[in-house]
Amino acid sequence: MQVEVTMTNESLASSFPASSKDVANLKQTAAEAVNDLGSTAATHAAKAKGQLQDLKGHLREEGGEQLAQAQVRVEDVIRSARDYAATRPLTCIGIALAVGVLFGLSRRGSCQS
Repeated sequence: MQVEVTMTNESLASSFPASSKDVANLKQTAAEAVNDLGSTAATHAAKAKGQLQDLKGHLREEGGEQLAQAQVRVEDVIRSARDYAATRPLTCIGIALAVGVLFGLSRRGSCQS
């Protein structure tokens, strides 16, 4: 013999008043937790945004310093090349001629292939 037991929500609430109160408290706690997460997430997002702005500023400063150092180095190399060419013009002409011949030979070889 099988007995079917069915209870409606109202009969469950009246039969287990403490449990239904616990469920209601749990729902309220979950809702409060969701609200707290929203406000906490907004706070953390604002903090992260500020930190990213700081990082961007530092990178820009450091990048500017690195660029200035690279420009100084390039200017030194150009100045050294000019000084070398001014003191040894025939050597520079010979080097340029040798580079031109090598470049021409390499191009001629690749054109025939």
